[in-house]
Amino acid sequence: MYNNYFGFRELPFSVTPDPRFFYTNPVYLEAFATLRYGIEAKKGFIVITGEVGTGKTTLLRRLLHELENNIHSVFVFNSCLSFPELLEFTLQDLGLTSKDRSKVTMLQELNDYLIKQLNKGHTVTMLIDEAQNLSDEVLENLRLLSNLETDQEKLIQIVLMGQPELKAKLAQSQLRQLKQRVALQCQLRPLLNKEVHPYIGSRLMSIGYEGKDPFDRYAIKRIAYYSKGIPRIINVLCDNGLLTAYIAGQQTVTAAMIDRVALDLDLGAEPSNIKTRNLPVLLTPTGTSLQQISNNNFSFPAKRLTRARVSSFLIIFVLVVASFIGLGSRHHLNQIMSDNRSSFVKKSPGELESERSYQRVVIQPGFTVEKIAADTYGSNTMLGMDLIKEFNPKIANLNRVGSGQTLLVVPLSEATLLREQFDGSYRLIVGSFASGADAQRCARLLAKEGYQFIITTSKVSNDLLLQRVQIVGLKNLKEALQTWNTALTKEWFALFNTPRDRYALSKLDEPY
Repeated sequence: MYNNYFGFRELPFSVTPDPRFFYTNPVYLEAFATLRYGIEAKKGFIVITGEVGTGKTTLLRRLLHELENNIHSVFVFNSCLSFPELLEFTLQDLGLTSKDRSKVTMLQELNDYLIKQLNKGHTVTMLIDEAQNLSDEVLENLRLLSNLETDQEKLIQIVLMGQPELKAKLAQSQLRQLKQRVALQCQLRPLLNKEVHPYIGSRLMSIGYEGKDPFDRYAIKRIAYYSKGIPRIINVLCDNGLLTAYIAGQQTVTAAMIDRVALDLDLGAEPSNIKTRNLPVLLTPTGTSLQQISNNNFSFPAKRLTRARVSSFLIIFVLVVASFIGLGSRHHLNQIMSDNRSSFVKKSPGELESERSYQRVVIQPGFTVEKIAADTYGSNTMLGMDLIKEFNPKIANLNRVGSGQTLLVVPLSEATLLREQFDGSYRLIVGSFASGADAQRCARLLAKEGYQFIITTSKVSNDLLLQRVQIVGLKNLKEALQTWNTALTKEWFALFNTPRDRYALSKLDEPY
């Protein structure tokens, strides 16, 4: 559908095991070399394992295309066979016909064929895909099949390709004799994060594409995160991302598009039912430092909150004001926490820099980003760090900033916490967590309340990885603004981001 739009000759991210798309990184080259050497040196049993989608079948098909003419192969793609059925399939694939389908007769015919090929200087190999599905009986018979040998070499080379369960199966005591006969083995691992972009580039090169990279660098990072380095999932994300960009009339796949695709594919977030609800948001500082929050192991009981009274909101707001006065400038407070409720517009981080409510802060000697975030955002330090990293993309590591360097500091307002998506829907950022368990607890509470959510990650420094929880599925701007306005009357946001406020946490146990 999108080939002509992007200038592709063919689909670059098909999930079929096309050997043209074989990715030559060190792990795959090692596995390929192991197969070639084991077969050509007549080592007998060779075992290759790897997780689902890591390219095992593609590796086998590449091997089949590379084998010399003197190597005769049998490719068994259906591993749910009995041993007699496997023998019959093998004979047929080798061009042999047998009138008698008894096990003894088929074994004799196979042995005669192997002797003939040996005399010609040829090699015979059996390649079994999805070998983890083989029964113990079939595996034991394959071991006996490997007894077809001369004094110097094996007559048939057997390759077992399967998921990690195959390795566990071969470790069983009843199959220890087979395991001892495995001469070579190798494991395919998922791609590293740094290999995802080259992998995508190699797919595009394989179809002869020479145009502009259709994926921006943030989209690549999201693909690496959601796929966990599994090539098949990378292909699915890229294919759907390109389709999304085509439908949206854009030439570049963005991170937001990949987030949406991942949500549709149930990647990277717990599934939850879509039900529009208004998420309450309230900001309360406690003075907790970044180090204290990151080391806290706290929980969120999955109970409903009481509705916050207007007076409670005013008291908490006074606390917010007090924390900002600590910076020594009421003007600075007005700059950071200005109320944009009546003028919410969709803007990129770069466009937001021009807004009066966004303040550039010059780091003074003795100050760190952690201290600035703690002083500015109070109990919301983690979320503040997350936003500082996002709105200052040129700073790769927030631990490595020096005095005199300028930071763009943004307010916790609907202009920064509500995000319009490419399809016109909106997201609301609820909080950011140093602990994955805390992020999951927050998400589970949202799910119980009927919200659809997503959890994404952001590495803000060498030693701090934050997990951002977001409400998704707000259908339009009106619904998004209603969500924000309702949020100002409740305390969920404050509770999610104030782990040390035991009084506030206790309110989770109270019914409506």
